[in-house]
Amino acid sequence: MKRKQLTWIPVILSLCAVMVLPACGAAVAPQANAAQAIPVKAIKLGQTNESGLSGKVIPDQEVKVVSKASGKVLEVKVNEGSVVKKGDVLVQLETDDLSQQLKQAESGVIAAQAKLADTQAGTRSQEIQGLESAVQSAKAASEQIQAATDTARSAFDLAQKNYNRLRNMYESTSTVTKDDMDKGTFEFDKAKSAYDQAQAQLQASVAQVSAAKSKLDLARSGPTGNTVEALQAEVNRLNAGLELASSAFNNASIAAPMDGIIVKRSIQPGEMAQPGVTLLNLVKMDQVQIELSVPDSLIGKLKSGADVDVKISNLPEKSFAGKLNFVSPVSNVNSSTFPVKVTVDNKDGLILAGMMAEVHLKDAGQSRMEIPKAALVKKDNKNYIYTIQDKTAKAVEVTTQDKNQDWVYLQDNASVKAGQQIIINPTDALTDGSTVKVE
Repeated sequence: MKRKQLTWIPVILSLCAVMVLPACGAAVAPQANAAQAIPVKAIKLGQTNESGLSGKVIPDQEVKVVSKASGKVLEVKVNEGSVVKKGDVLVQLETDDLSQQLKQAESGVIAAQAKLADTQAGTRSQEIQGLESAVQSAKAASEQIQAATDTARSAFDLAQKNYNRLRNMYESTSTVTKDDMDKGTFEFDKAKSAYDQAQAQLQASVAQVSAAKSKLDLARSGPTGNTVEALQAEVNRLNAGLELASSAFNNASIAAPMDGIIVKRSIQPGEMAQPGVTLLNLVKMDQVQIELSVPDSLIGKLKSGADVDVKISNLPEKSFAGKLNFVSPVSNVNSSTFPVKVTVDNKDGLILAGMMAEVHLKDAGQSRMEIPKAALVKKDNKNYIYTIQDKTAKAVEVTTQDKNQDWVYLQDNASVKAGQQIIINPTDALTDGSTVKVE
C-alpha cells in the first residue's frame, strides 16, 4: 500500500504543473514585463539649421493704455480693431469737478495778480474805506459759505454711510438689488460733488477774505519790497496750482501714445477708471518680432544684426526678410536654450501676432546633427545608438565624425531625426527591443 501511494505522487505533481503553469504564465507575464523595464537617461536631439528655428510672432510694440487719475468714464471713443493715430483721444473721463477746480485756480491767480498790481500802484484814502467794507463783506460771505460747506459735509457723510451699507449688503446678501445699489451710488456721487464744490467755494471765499485783508493792510501801510516779493511769490504759487489743475483736466482725455490698433477694450462708459489699471491694449504691427528659443549648440552661430529668411506657417507661399535684433547672452531659466528675437517688416499687415514662424540663417552653410559620445555603443567595429520608440530601445547603426572630446557629428541617417530621444550612458543590460523607463 505504501509503494502504490508513492508512485502516484509524481503523477499528481506533474498534472498540477501542467494545469497551473499556463494560468500562472498568463497572469504574471505583464508583471514580469513591467519589472524588466530598464531605467535610462535620455536627451532630445536638437534641430539642425536646415530645418530652421521655430518661433512665435509677437507685436513689435504693445502698450497698455491706463489713466493717470481716477474718474468716471464718460465715453470710450474706440472699439477692438480700431486703427488710431498718436494723440487721438481714446477714453474721455467726466470733467465737471475738474472744470470747477480749473476755474477756481484761474480765479485765484487773477485775484493774486490784481492784489500785486494794486499794491505796487498804491492806494488812496477813499479806497481804504472801500477795502475795509470789502473785508467785512468777504468775511460775511465766507461765513455763509462755511455754513453751506458744513451742511454739504453732513450730507456727504450720510450718503457715504448709506453707500457703504448698501455695498456691504449688496455683496453679502440678496436684500439689496442692483437698482438700489445704482441709486445709492448716484446719491453718493451727487453728495460728493456738492461737497467738493462747497469746499472749492469756501477756499475761494477764504482766499478772497485773505486778499481783502492783505489789500487793506497794504493800503494802510504802503507796499514794501518784501511785501511785493511775497505777493509775487503768491502769484507764482497759484500759477503752479493752475498748471496742476490744467494738467488734471487734460489728463481726463486719455490719448493714444502711438499709432496702432486696439486689440482689447477693458472699460465701458459709466465705469470707474483707476490709476494704472489697463483700459485698452494697443499694438503696433508695422513691424513684428519672432521669439525663438535657440539650443546652445546653435547659439554661437547667431550674431545680432544678421539677415535671416522667415517663413510663416499661415503664409506658405511667401518668404519674408528678417534681421536678428537680439541674441541673449543668458540662457532661459531651467533650460539650455537662449532667447533670440527677429524683426520682420509687416507694412502689408499679412503677419498676425500668434502665427508660427520658421527662421533660416542666410549663408549659414551646411549644418550637421550633433550627438554626445556618451550615447555611442561600439560593437563589432561599428557604432550604434539607442533611440526610444514607444518606451522601447531601438539600436540604430550610425556613422560619425569627431567634433571635440565630448561630441561627434552624425552623418545623414534617415532613422535619426531632430527631436528624437536617444539614450546616454547605456548599460550592458540594454539590448535592441528592451523596455526602458526614462528617469
